[in-house]
Amino acid sequence: MEKTEKNTNEIISGPEAIRVRFAPSPTGYLHIGSARTAFFNWLFAKKTKGRFILRIEDTDISRHLEEAIELIMDSLKWLGMSWDEGPDIGGNYGPYRQSQRKEIYLEYAKKLVENGRAYYCFCSQEKLAEKRKAFMGDAKADYYEYDRECYYLGPGKVRENLEGGIPWTIRLLVPDDIEIKFEDLVYGSISVSSNTQEDFIIIRSNGLPTYNFSAAIDDILMEITHVIRGEDHLSNTPKQILVYRALNAGLPVFTHLPMILGADGTKLSKRHGSISIEAYRQDGFLAESIRNYLSLLGWSYDEKTTILSLNDILNKFDLSQINKRPARFDYEKLLWLNGHYLRNMPDKDLEKLILEKIRLDTKTFNANISDIDKKIKKIIPIIKERIKTLNEALDIIYVFFRPVSYQQDFIDYIKTNKDTAINVIDDAILLLSGIRDFSHDNIEAALRNISERKNLNFRKTAEIIRAAVWGSKVSPPMFGTMEIFGKEECALRLKAFKKIIA
Repeated sequence: MEKTEKNTNEIISGPEAIRVRFAPSPTGYLHIGSARTAFFNWLFAKKTKGRFILRIEDTDISRHLEEAIELIMDSLKWLGMSWDEGPDIGGNYGPYRQSQRKEIYLEYAKKLVENGRAYYCFCSQEKLAEKRKAFMGDAKADYYEYDRECYYLGPGKVRENLEGGIPWTIRLLVPDDIEIKFEDLVYGSISVSSNTQEDFIIIRSNGLPTYNFSAAIDDILMEITHVIRGEDHLSNTPKQILVYRALNAGLPVFTHLPMILGADGTKLSKRHGSISIEAYRQDGFLAESIRNYLSLLGWSYDEKTTILSLNDILNKFDLSQINKRPARFDYEKLLWLNGHYLRNMPDKDLEKLILEKIRLDTKTFNANISDIDKKIKKIIPIIKERIKTLNEALDIIYVFFRPVSYQQDFIDYIKTNKDTAINVIDDAILLLSGIRDFSHDNIEAALRNISERKNLNFRKTAEIIRAAVWGSKVSPPMFGTMEIFGKEECALRLKAFKKIIA
């Protein structure tokens, strides 16, 4: 077990600095909901000059994925969140992985047994199932609650069972007829009767702690002052408060973040675009836009402001402004935000990001990186206004490095006015070949000349040239596109298309 400077046997109360934690279970990639929880904790720590702790809750053996720990940390770093204490950097309150803290949980559970706040339970799963079946057979029963059979065992019988190797768990003794009260910064004053809580298990038969026990013990020992987490944990809070009370520890400030629903108001799922942060990263989203959008999920500075830089968010963020209404995840809004950040990014920075992606797949572009670099400097200004993700940019850029391909339905469409198309192409080949400075302005002047001489709507002329040079009805600005292709390549494409439609 990792050595720490902090005495983990001592319950600490009244910490001086604000301390918050993000405590993911490593079961897969970091998803939108968890990322928002991490971001709000990080923001609050930064705003208050407190400490942001990363703690890995990895005691669920059936769902644990070791590689997910690195994936989660990598996504957090990409989003710009660093932590002050954690499994990779250590700290005075470690270890920061629950799987390395098993002895600590068992120690505290046994202390609770010694103090009469908990007890050993020797009821097997089969016996509990029989009890539940018999109990639920009563028409008046609403739910099953453990009958405390093992609580009434005498010390001698308990010792005999332990020495006899009978499997055991440890249950917390829940006091009767008390109110479990706490203030939540989002949901206000909450009170639950202890009579609604059974004597729940805190140590399983395999020696591992249950979530509510380990989370409470860790928050106490790590001196967490504010617990900021999803609304789905609201029902866990009374149980954790019972652990706090059993250990005579002060409570943290609780803040439960609202649910995140899809744009249609239903539970968030992949059909709403609710994929992992890593997937958004692979799809060409920017960390800036993801952060901006996370800040709008349940919190907002006002009802109008949508674009918020990280400095804006840090300056304006306040836990009291979190709304308890469920947040709506709108993929199209996120896409729009990402496009905004791409459009406002300096060309050099955008070029760097695009080249980083291209370097991973230079074979697709069929060109060496230096040639790609030269051409991309010219491509970015003409595509910047129409892209929403880096991958969209790559899809357009890719066309500049491959032979033109024509779809049959587009060929058939141009053929409906074949004679006009051939005449326009012939004139374009002739006029473009005479341009010494093959620039945007000179290309435009030549093509407009064709329209005027043939008394043809310029949109029709442009459509024919675009079909020949780009291969589809929609392209980046045509004159800039042709300048990048160059005179020779444009002539080759015009001649090839003429043969196809002739």
